[in-house]
Amino acid sequence: MFNKFKQSGYGMKFGLLATFLLAILFHPAVAISAEESSPISIAVVNVTYLMENSPEAELASQKLRAQFAPKERALALEQDVITQLETVRERNLTVWSEEEVRNAEREIRSLKRERARTLEDFREELRFARDTALDEVQKSVFLAIEEVRLERGIDIVIQEYVAASARVNLTPFVMTYLQDKLKQKQPDSSEKNNKTE
Repeated sequence: MFNKFKQSGYGMKFGLLATFLLAILFHPAVAISAEESSPISIAVVNVTYLMENSPEAELASQKLRAQFAPKERALALEQDVITQLETVRERNLTVWSEEEVRNAEREIRSLKRERARTLEDFREELRFARDTALDEVQKSVFLAIEEVRLERGIDIVIQEYVAASARVNLTPFVMTYLQDKLKQKQPDSSEKNNKTE
C-alpha cells in the first residue's frame, strides 16, 4: 500500500510540500524573535490641542503681540487722522473754496493710499512671523511627542483618530513634557539676562 502511495505521486507532492513549509518556518524573514512577538503598543495624540495650548504656543503668541502691537496702534492712529480730516472736510464743504476742498480730498486720498500700503506690509510681515512661530511650535510639539513615545515604549502614535480611551491618550503626557521642558529653559534665560546686565 505504501508503494502504491509512493507510485501515485502523492508521496512526492507531500514531501515537497513538507519541505516547503519547513523552509518557510525557518527562513530568517519569517522567524519571529521573542521581542518581535510582543504586542505592538499604540497611542493617540491630539496635535491640534497641543499646538493651541502648549506653553511654547502661548510664548509665541505673547511675543507676536509685543512685536506687532506698536504697529497696530500706529495704523489705528493713521485711521483716526483720516477720519478726522474727512469729518473736517464734510463740515466745511459749504465754507471752503473748491480748491480747499480739492486739496483736502487729495490729502485724504494720499493718506489712505499710504495707509493701505503700510497695512499690506504689516499684514505680510505678521503672516510671515506667525508662520515662522507656528513652525517652531510644531517642531517642538513633534519632538516632544517622539520623546514621550520613546520614554513610554510606544511603537506607534496616531495623530488622526475618531475616538480613543484615556488609557491610550498620550496628549496629557506630552503637555507635561512640554511644560517641564519650558521650566528647565527659563532659568537659563534668566541667567543670560543677569550676565548681560
